[in-house]
Amino acid sequence: MMKIRYHHLMCIPRYKGEGYSREFCENLRKVKESIHEEDYTLVDCCDDICLFCPNNENGICKDSEKVSRYDTLVKGKILKGEAFLLEEICSDCSWFDICRNIKI
Repeated sequence: MMKIRYHHLMCIPRYKGEGYSREFCENLRKVKESIHEEDYTLVDCCDDICLFCPNNENGICKDSEKVSRYDTLVKGKILKGEAFLLEEICSDCSWFDICRNIKI
């Protein structure tokens, strides 16, 4: 079963092929293609997308404080049945300028 970070639910539909490395991009492409076909569980730690991320150091994100905040916000929105908007969750993400221009 795949593991998906809560905040990656925002990243997956917006992913268009850019990333840290070829390995990272290929992995995220595979996750995006299979998320609708495979079972997954939501987590608030490094997940299957993080496998090839340069910020993943032995299963711990170098930006853990920031991404934990994203996870908490997305999880809260899910529990309340509310939409999660980029501007409310991750406007300080390094990928924000790319993601906000992608319509899903």
